[in-house]
Amino acid sequence: MAKVDCLFIHVPKLKNHYRPIDQFIWINFLPMGLLGLADLLQRHGISTEIVHMGVEWIEDHHFSIVNYVREKNPRMIAMDLHWHHQSFDVIEMAKRLKAAFSDLYLLLGGFTASFFHEEILRNFDAIDGIIRGEAEEPILQLARALLQGKEDLFSVPNLTWRRGKRVLVNPLSYVASEEDLNALSFTDFQLLKNYPTYIRYIGQPFYVKGLSKEKNFKFYSLKSPTYHLTVGRGCPVQCTWCSGNIPSQETVTGRKEVVFRGVEEVLQSIREAFSYGYESFHICFDPYPQRPEYFLDLFSHIRKERIQMECVFESFGLPAVDFIKSFKETFPGEKSRIALSPDAGSDRLRRMHKGYAYTNRELMECLERSKEHGVLCDLFFILGLPFEKEGDLHEMVRLQREVRHRYPNVRGIRTFTVQMEPGSPWHLDPEAFGVKTSLRNFMDFYHYHSEEGSPFSSPGYWIPDYFQGVEDESNFEKRLKKIQCRHFCFIHPDVRKSSSPFWGRRFCDLSNLLWKIKALSGRKEIDIF
Repeated sequence: MAKVDCLFIHVPKLKNHYRPIDQFIWINFLPMGLLGLADLLQRHGISTEIVHMGVEWIEDHHFSIVNYVREKNPRMIAMDLHWHHQSFDVIEMAKRLKAAFSDLYLLLGGFTASFFHEEILRNFDAIDGIIRGEAEEPILQLARALLQGKEDLFSVPNLTWRRGKRVLVNPLSYVASEEDLNALSFTDFQLLKNYPTYIRYIGQPFYVKGLSKEKNFKFYSLKSPTYHLTVGRGCPVQCTWCSGNIPSQETVTGRKEVVFRGVEEVLQSIREAFSYGYESFHICFDPYPQRPEYFLDLFSHIRKERIQMECVFESFGLPAVDFIKSFKETFPGEKSRIALSPDAGSDRLRRMHKGYAYTNRELMECLERSKEHGVLCDLFFILGLPFEKEGDLHEMVRLQREVRHRYPNVRGIRTFTVQMEPGSPWHLDPEAFGVKTSLRNFMDFYHYHSEEGSPFSSPGYWIPDYFQGVEDESNFEKRLKKIQCRHFCFIHPDVRKSSSPFWGRRFCDLSNLLWKIKALSGRKEIDIF
């Protein structure tokens, strides 16, 4: 077995429970920049490989990461801690590896690790360093220094590290430029162990443990391997629940402006992703929805090359008619759609919370234009926002009913509770939003995610005056979940569609009954570690 200099390990949140799907693995998608980092090191003569612990569990329930690390003998292991849901599992994996290989350099990266960098290093001796923010140049410099046996790491940008008993913080001086991004490859899947399984069977953010990978593909995926296309980085606005807003990005990553990859480089990613078996693409990068020139240019090139692809595009605002027309011309297939996120059901709340706000009237006009041009849409809403009143919920119910009645091109309407994200405005200043939360520092998130609570139902905060007589987080969560089930349940046997609340509840009850029968038949949950 070939040895490697740097082993990247992606650790999902491994223990979760949600009523309709029972036990599942969460946070299965690799961070979008991870393949780019691995490829960067590889091209500079530093051998790398990526191991996805969820994929390895799918392929072999008895896979031992300790034995694998022993065989690969890396100098450094880099683990992403981007989403806060991973907090417990990543740290536990780091402790296990450090106990087995004391000389191994253990590095973390990603937004959550960056936000809590000093606290993590103070509390967990297993972690040797954290690269804050964007990591291309920092990880290259760090890997070279470690392979050369250097102990002085003061020159590595963006690095927080341990020297003896001291935690040192190097300047946050590296932010990727357009040139940097254009030089990266985000599609070298041969660096990912068991990549065919990742491409075909990681089709949703979750993977249901009690079913085979074939049945997961059949029942819980889009049934079309979907590549998450890297288009650029940055955000120019601020939504109250999101930690990717412009002030947080500037503080945590040093990024002050949006940067796009070149159109030709994005096209090359599309070509290469196709060569690995991807069939459709997901674009979640729309920083200037009122200025779609970049995407009109990209779509034009896709048409000129006669690339036949499906696309799900998340529009951060309301797309202009030119964009809608171009989208339909470029992606005419039944699986393509534009995803809109009104988030709130009322104009008042949308103005308070959303970076690109619009009125319900403007939303309906956009859906009308989409229907005229034959473009399918999905809509996403949030339940449990600060300053939300009973009348706002009634307005959201009415709005969703009207959309279902008037717009058959809207194939999915989904309403979620939103979780407390580190670095979001209401996490940084909960009092200003009338929010109470026990999730303030990293140790709070670490302990919170040691349980199997579902991200679909556990928001991590509560609003004291939202429900009369509710004075704690547990009862707030229960009451909120009751409203969601009664008025906004969307579960559908086809994941590309959503049910009305009545039929969603019926399907949820049936699914839960089937899982109970399966449990009574003797199914055992396997310990993923």
